Amino acid sequence: MRIFLLLFGLSSLGISGFGQHVQCGTDQFVDEQIQNNKQKAESIYSVPDAILNYPGKIHGKKAVVTIPVVFHVIHEYGPENISKAQILDQMRILNEDFRRRNADTSKTRAIFKSIAVDCEIEFKMATKDPKGNCTDGITRTESNLTNGGDEEAKKIIKWDQSQYLNIWVVKTIGRAANILGYAVLPTSNDKSGDGIILRAAYVGSIGTGSKEYAGRTLTHEVGHYLGLWHPFQNAQHDANGDPIPDCGSSNCQRSGDWICDTPPVLSASFGCNTARNSCTNDAPDLLDQMENFMDYADGNCANMFTRDQRTRMLGYLNNTGNFGRASHISAATANATGINITNPCAPKADFHVKNLQTIICEGNALEFIDMSWNGDIVDRVWTFEGGSPSSSTFQNPTVTYNTPGTYKVTLKVTNSQGSSETTKTEFIEVQGSVAELASPFLETFQSPFSEFTWKKETNDAYGWERLDKTGYDKSFGVVCNVDDNTPIGSQYSLVSPNFDLSLHKDLSPVLSFRTAYSMRQTGSAGERVVIYGSVDCGETWRVLKSLIGITTLSSTNNFIPDWTPSTNSDWKLQVVNLDQFGFASSTNLILRFEVTTNAGNSVYIDDINVDRNVLSTRNKTMDATQFNLVPNPSEGQFRVELNSQNERINIDVLDVLGQKVQTLNATPNANGRVNQEVSVYQSGLYFVRVHGKNIDFTKKIIITKY
Repeated sequence: MRIFLLLFGLSSLGISGFGQHVQCGTDQFVDEQIQNNKQKAESIYSVPDAILNYPGKIHGKKAVVTIPVVFHVIHEYGPENISKAQILDQMRILNEDFRRRNADTSKTRAIFKSIAVDCEIEFKMATKDPKGNCTDGITRTESNLTNGGDEEAKKIIKWDQSQYLNIWVVKTIGRAANILGYAVLPTSNDKSGDGIILRAAYVGSIGTGSKEYAGRTLTHEVGHYLGLWHPFQNAQHDANGDPIPDCGSSNCQRSGDWICDTPPVLSASFGCNTARNSCTNDAPDLLDQMENFMDYADGNCANMFTRDQRTRMLGYLNNTGNFGRASHISAATANATGINITNPCAPKADFHVKNLQTIICEGNALEFIDMSWNGDIVDRVWTFEGGSPSSSTFQNPTVTYNTPGTYKVTLKVTNSQGSSETTKTEFIEVQGSVAELASPFLETFQSPFSEFTWKKETNDAYGWERLDKTGYDKSFGVVCNVDDNTPIGSQYSLVSPNFDLSLHKDLSPVLSFRTAYSMRQTGSAGERVVIYGSVDCGETWRVLKSLIGITTLSSTNNFIPDWTPSTNSDWKLQVVNLDQFGFASSTNLILRFEVTTNAGNSVYIDDINVDRNVLSTRNKTMDATQFNLVPNPSEGQFRVELNSQNERINIDVLDVLGQKVQTLNATPNANGRVNQEVSVYQSGLYFVRVHGKNIDFTKKIIITKY
């Protein structure tokens, strides 16, 4: 016979009932599962007789059981990418709490000391991954799904959940801002999400770990994972989230948390109120057991599990049925996960830049952060192309870049078990003091990819690519290649050269561009495109426009897998007034187009225009990258080179005030090329504008007279 756990008002219990105090999202997760599968609710959440009545060995000695653990750190190279030291600190706290070796056992009040026990359960980091390879029990995955991380974050990576206790570390949890973590109960038939989600700020007590919760959030969630409920579990709440008086029945196995040596409580305990007694119908009448790890008292006040809680957890760990966790403690699991051996591993090299800044102005410095993992590091060697110093053995070196360009960075790490090296090409972009391009400017992507002036921030099997026949007018364009196999939450950014908008100081510059996109299927939010602007070489970014799915991004109402645009009507014109962001007179504007994936279709972009007017319908006869000023800087004489495609053009030379210095006419040669010599007699900064029927581009030139 299976006894079903009655769940009342779990959504209010998990969120609104406790407002800012809420810390555990397990109740809410349970409620969601039941709401999604009401007909199977009873079979999903139940307590089998074998576990409810598990005798255990309350007295006498019992062999300690050990559970293999893996931490999956989902991050964006921010503070959520917590250190190995912080994870090990969390493991220390977890083991001390479950073995009652925590330093604060003396805080357990006398009335509860006799039932406060060693649970005889330990946890150990895995030393073998599911393929039998060496591991330190930590994986690290870069993904946007660290934001609002929940069930989708679990899909990125998971190890055999019948063997490993999977713990996913994320920046935030989407269910609510004040949810610190949640667990999947052993009573769930659906094991696909089995494990624990935990916010990075509540892992351990060092680094980013909360001092208030003292690493006890994971202790609490592991209790859920092994079958424990909150002591206040069956307390009901009204529409305002206030508790309805209900202190349970006289049958302690059928009320509250179904544990007899945890006194009934009306509602959760917060803070550290040792005098609280919310229920007086228990015999004998006991104070609320606020020091129980399964209540909500501050981490520095929680300090115990009870004998019956231990029995319940051991019951699940000794049960081989569908609701049990016996597979965690089998000999086969110990061998597969390596918890029965010591297996030091070679490190895996990884790094990033403090504050995630990879674009800087010339002459500025960056601090590099060693984020290598999987093994302790004895030696490290950095190599910085274009940097000063060009190499370093420091853990977190600071490097200055004095010359504009795009540079790679390499880190090699070594220990007694081996070494690992990683190189990030085109990783650092150094912007010059003189902008590369000046508006008006139209990027049509007609130039060969080798001359592509935009930077792809992410390089893998997906992401940005320049292709023919994919743009507006079936010419060249760029596409962010994604499909339903692309990891959800992956981000791909395309960063522009820097623009000078100073010629628009008395006007309102406009960014306009075309997008083409179709939803893959109904019921999905679709891909998201965010356009950012920076005027400080990428140190800070402002959101200029956000486009998502069917509402603002999609240019068609169709739902077609692997869709590509075929006519001009498949394209949508997007417009941003740059003046409203204070960019009107900027001399160093950078644009970033960022696509966030959601198992949908590719995103197409074309005709990126920075001008005084919205993008026109002019033909794309020339790309700005085919317009050159040689030499630049110049001593006064330079040459205008471009392919005008037999179009007669005008050349205007303007000073920094926008006044014309001279105007020339140019006629292309037989090959459609213009090579026009120009002379300027005063030193200074100038703008050279070429314009005609179908073209209008501007570039800067510096004249230096010696």
